[in-house]
Amino acid sequence: MDELRNVGVRQVFMLSGGGIMYLVDALGRSGLQYVCCHHEQAASIAAQANAMYANRLGVCLSTTGPGGTNALTGCAAAYVDSTPVLFLSGQVKTADFASLRKVRQFGAQENNIVAMAQPVVKYAVLVEKPQDALFELQKSIFIATHGRQGPVWVDIPLDVQSAEVEENDLRRFDPTVDLKNTPHEALACRETATDAAVDMAVRRTLELLRTAKRPLVLAGQGVIAANAQAALRSLVRRLGVPLVSTWRALEILGSDDPLFFGSPGLQAVRSANIITQGSDFLLVLGSRLDNMITAFSEPRFAQQAQKIVVDIDGNEIAKLAMTNVTPVVCDVAAFLERLNSALPAQPSVDYAGWRGFCEKMKARFPLLEEKQDKPSPLVDLYKIAAQIGSATARDDVLVVSSTSRCNTAGHIALSRKEGQRSISSMGMGAMGFALPSVVGGWFASGGKRVIMLEGDGSLQLNIQELQTIRHYGVNAKLFVFCNSGYAAIATMQDRNFAGFHVGSDEGSGVSMPSLEKIAEAYGFSFVRISTNDEIANGVDAVMAAEGAVLCEIVADMGFDEIPKCISSLTPEGKRVSAHLENPYPFLPAEELSAIYTELDDATKG
Repeated sequence: MDELRNVGVRQVFMLSGGGIMYLVDALGRSGLQYVCCHHEQAASIAAQANAMYANRLGVCLSTTGPGGTNALTGCAAAYVDSTPVLFLSGQVKTADFASLRKVRQFGAQENNIVAMAQPVVKYAVLVEKPQDALFELQKSIFIATHGRQGPVWVDIPLDVQSAEVEENDLRRFDPTVDLKNTPHEALACRETATDAAVDMAVRRTLELLRTAKRPLVLAGQGVIAANAQAALRSLVRRLGVPLVSTWRALEILGSDDPLFFGSPGLQAVRSANIITQGSDFLLVLGSRLDNMITAFSEPRFAQQAQKIVVDIDGNEIAKLAMTNVTPVVCDVAAFLERLNSALPAQPSVDYAGWRGFCEKMKARFPLLEEKQDKPSPLVDLYKIAAQIGSATARDDVLVVSSTSRCNTAGHIALSRKEGQRSISSMGMGAMGFALPSVVGGWFASGGKRVIMLEGDGSLQLNIQELQTIRHYGVNAKLFVFCNSGYAAIATMQDRNFAGFHVGSDEGSGVSMPSLEKIAEAYGFSFVRISTNDEIANGVDAVMAAEGAVLCEIVADMGFDEIPKCISSLTPEGKRVSAHLENPYPFLPAEELSAIYTELDDATKG
């Protein structure tokens, strides 16, 4: 616990257990702040959210057996989201190991959590000797926080926890020595291109910027992980180049910044996709360009553009089925530092025509004017998300649902202020992440107001964390989109199974409790918003209220997260992806053609 404090850890998220009794006691006496969640899954998610917000190591402590297995979901999410989290778990005494007897279990609640965790961590270890405890802890923390960041797992048997050792007898970790000749662990550290290769990539970037008529920067989470936001802002403002971002990097520029044009992808504001597909040079910084960005069609993504892709993980670039890609395997901050240094004081190219086209597209296709197939008298999720965004302050922590309608609305309709921090677990896209993330984000921010957008179905998966919010006095404004079921599943079943529902709404086995009664049970203030006319006053009431508020947004199951690139079946039965530049509801082919003719005219010369 002293070592955790020494490396800057401030909170440990936990649920007590007999298998960690000595660790719990040490934590309680350490001076570190411990946060008691009501489920180990919630503790693991809170630790991930804490690390996401603060951009530093998060810590989760769980007991043996089911404590560890419950925490695996948050661990897997941290792995795919490249979030540095240390998972500490208890284990039975070394003398009680089932492996010594060739049986499935011998010690109480025993299971091999290290083997279970290995596919979703950068490093996992069972500490069998007390003298190795500090070494393995230091090694794990180094691996979690270097190179492409991610989670690590340290499993500590009870007899190792309780052992007394001389501090001078503890082994220390030296990365220059202890990672040599270990290929798997070496991958956990920085594997960057040579200085000469990075300089060559910088020269290539400058060359493309000089010759491009329609350059575009796409920023991903890697920019934030590298603390390179200021460097990127400086770059795009000096050049006057438009910027788009992934959902994890929306705060680099504010939503109203004249150089920011949204997030392209499977579900996106139409203009962002048109702009991305119209670019002739694309600089990708710290994004793995997953299927949510490319709409499951990598070869067509920005197909007219020369691309420079900068990522600390070379495998993420190598996987791309794209043409005209120059890979740059290095830390984004290092690349931007060299690029900014190499830029001329007065850039020689003016991209005014291209920026004008981008501005025109942004004005032509506002999200709130997209038409739903099934208009409803109930609350429009995009409209209330937009209202919530306008009511937030720069210091507010934003927590967005990790799945379905609220996830989409929270990223394409809820505006951001420059530098505002938001939390969402994009890789796993799991239900139940928002409430624990409220807890983790609140502690990471030092107690700032937290604004959450979640669905009623997802709320149920970790609803017990309302008590954690209540216990610690978290100032949380919890907006819950209530459509009495799982809209994403119902929509999928409507589209693919002729409306035959199974496990998606009340008629097929899923129902939701009264949110008002839940608010009363947990001692929260309660607000209900039932129509679009009530949005402005309702959001104001929530924001003005003291302490935690639970707000029910009365919604329609039929609300659709448009625009979206939907797949279709060919006459041969093969499923094909829609074109990124023309998401559903589709524009007429003539209109789309006219748009790109307009682009050519705007960027001639």
